Amino acid sequence: MQVKVKKYKGESLSQLLRRFISRYQKSGIPIEVKKNLARRKKMNERRKKEYRMYRLKIKSFVEEKLKEGYSLEKALDMAKRYIKYIKYKG
Repeated sequence: MQVKVKKYKGESLSQLLRRFISRYQKSGIPIEVKKNLARRKKMNERRKKEYRMYRLKIKSFVEEKLKEGYSLEKALDMAKRYIKYIKYKG
């Protein structure tokens, strides 16, 4: 989508620029550009599997610690700290 502005007779450059900027803002182009800049790549299969295992490990660890009487916040903190050592029993 393009934004076109023609200079009127007797119009100064600052007025032309102001008119262009307002049309540009109303066109929605800046929003589209920001969305494209912040676009995330899709996860590949290996990364998806790793993420699922990470979630399952934390979930099982937290459930175990909740049964032992720890609070949810404390159990989550411990799970994130000891994630390398947690074995998933699935």
